[in-house]
Amino acid sequence: IPIVGIGVSRDPQDQAPIVHKEAQAVCDLLGLGLTVPREKVVCVGGYWQPKYSVPNPRMIEAVRLLARTEAILLDPVYTGKAMAGLIGMSREGAFGRDENVLFLHTGGAPALHAYERELLA
Repeated sequence: IPIVGIGVSRDPQDQAPIVHKEAQAVCDLLGLGLTVPREKVVCVGGYWQPKYSVPNPRMIEAVRLLARTEAILLDPVYTGKAMAGLIGMSREGAFGRDENVLFLHTGGAPALHAYERELLA
């Protein structure tokens, strides 16, 4: 199963080793006896700019879209930018219509309040 990491603070060449390490740690923690091949971890960049924790239009769109259509709250720093990446990749045709995609939501909804002005504008 390919693993796609969407960077929220670094470019792909810096993010990929971290995603691979964390994916392997999860497999080890669960006792799966699996080795995650490095070539199965792909990272995508460009969704976190202009810089870490600074809002951008794609993140704002993603946070609003998920709140309105799915009642899922995404935080503006991590999951909002990661979802912006997933939405962008979908729009670009990165996933087939019959493919299953799993998005791991890591929490952070309380951070929404720190960005109310940007999100409610």
